[in-house]
Amino acid sequence: MKSRSRATLAAALASSVAAMLVLTAAGSAGASQHSYPRAETLITSGTQWGNITGFNPYGGNYAAGMVGLNLETLLRFDPVKDHYINWLAQSAKWTGAKQFTIVARPGVKWSNGQSFTAKDVLFNLKLLRFKTSQWNNLYLNIKALAVKGNKVVVNFKGTPNYIQWQNAMYNIPMISPVQGKVINSAKLLTTYNPSKPIGTGPYTLDRSGYDPVTRVVWVKRAHWWAADKHVSPAPKPKYIVDLVNTSNTNSLSAVLTGVEDLNNNYLPGVEKLVGAHKVLTFYGKSPYHLSANTAMLEPNLTVKPLSDPTFRRALAMAINVNQIVKVDYHGLVLPANPTGLLPTWQKYVDKQAVQKYAMKRGASAAASLLKKAGYKKDSSGYYRNKDGTSINLDISVPQGWSDWETARDMIISSTKTAGIRIHSVVKDFNTWQADRNTGKFDLVIDNHYQISDNPWSYWNGIYHLPILTTGAGQQNFNFERYNNLKAWSLVKKLDKTPLSQTATIKGINSQLQTILMQQLPVIPLWYNGQWAQFTSQHWTNWPNGSSRPFTPIMWGGYLNMTGIDMITHLQPVK
Repeated sequence: MKSRSRATLAAALASSVAAMLVLTAAGSAGASQHSYPRAETLITSGTQWGNITGFNPYGGNYAAGMVGLNLETLLRFDPVKDHYINWLAQSAKWTGAKQFTIVARPGVKWSNGQSFTAKDVLFNLKLLRFKTSQWNNLYLNIKALAVKGNKVVVNFKGTPNYIQWQNAMYNIPMISPVQGKVINSAKLLTTYNPSKPIGTGPYTLDRSGYDPVTRVVWVKRAHWWAADKHVSPAPKPKYIVDLVNTSNTNSLSAVLTGVEDLNNNYLPGVEKLVGAHKVLTFYGKSPYHLSANTAMLEPNLTVKPLSDPTFRRALAMAINVNQIVKVDYHGLVLPANPTGLLPTWQKYVDKQAVQKYAMKRGASAAASLLKKAGYKKDSSGYYRNKDGTSINLDISVPQGWSDWETARDMIISSTKTAGIRIHSVVKDFNTWQADRNTGKFDLVIDNHYQISDNPWSYWNGIYHLPILTTGAGQQNFNFERYNNLKAWSLVKKLDKTPLSQTATIKGINSQLQTILMQQLPVIPLWYNGQWAQFTSQHWTNWPNGSSRPFTPIMWGGYLNMTGIDMITHLQPVK
């Protein structure tokens, strides 16, 4: 999902050879010889990084398509149209101030032939009791869970986390109790790994083609409840082969030569190929892709002078975002709104606040602000700290992410013009991530907070308190180490506001974005795209911005939005 490597021609040729091996699966470790007719096979890449660890959605680096192709969720969410889709749940809604009721959809069958019932929903909600579940905090507020016919009634102890719970309804995977009954501890929740997972989705694992080093293969079920009940078209691809990312399969040539049908990596130069009608993207012109997350500059607020909001404002003013968008990305991305809120969340943007607090960009304006704030230049033309010590900040991005490396260099150059000295530090991804999590940095470019059904997830990441230094939480929140009790109180209030109270929700969002624009704990730069390049050599009817506005993405969490609709609407080339 986040790779930025540029492939060479040799790598492209190697990719073609590797993909042909995928179609035969001959002589590969962990897979017997098996052929997949190209006309019946959809080949994708761009999600899986590193060896596939297995088929547990609660474990790390599980197989691409595990949730969406095999396992499904109670609801789905459409980020383009901004609405929830009833799925395994015929309905799932608040039926009281502290009560949520889920109605299990009748007629749904697991791939082992058993019926999906309210008891299965109950089983999966009870898995949240383990601390290794990312939804454990929600479970701790549950007073009682009860099955009443085809309904599961959830009663909460105190005020529910309305927004978190709603988000969980389209993200919690429904695991078969037949297989999941062995999960009786927090450790087993993450180590459980069925050899052939039972799911309600349109595909099951083809064990004969599976190789944890190179690919996962999914084979279409003869009957899928959504097609049988006319809730969704039946998918046309009999097989879906998702390739593990390497420098070879990262190549655009793999798409152009028909080795891959869909590539979900960032591939530079796509705009030229779209113009030449060699590949397709969601939009036929700039920005070509839907937005997925906000790329931002994260300052470490424990480092001087980044602890000074005036300095952070001058730093933000000095960055030439338009240069990054036009020269680095060639129009493949959009500049971020000053609030950082994604296009999906534009209805929450306070336009008056943006007009009032959005900064004037430019090196000269940044220098003037620093001078006015009491910063003075040294003999080399760079500003010093107010105590006279030199300012020499470091900035890092993951090594090999070529577009971010270019953006980093542009930031160094534009801030130099304003008199701010920044130098680059090269770090591999694991080092970059570990240093970001533990505060061993001055500045990083990051895009951790992804698209969701509500900007609460964005604010929770930026303003989260307490500031975490150990444990799993340090991988998810407040990397900039911003301590603002008022902002955090607003985030918690937003989470506990019923979704029906739209005016209150908008008001809280307005306050949070005002704080961000005034204080700049993070500096929004541009919107990273939902990278998706595809061709119609083997499959047609791909998503587009008009008639089929589905997310064209295999990344985790996207199939249970509208990524599955991308697959069910594909048509084979005759």
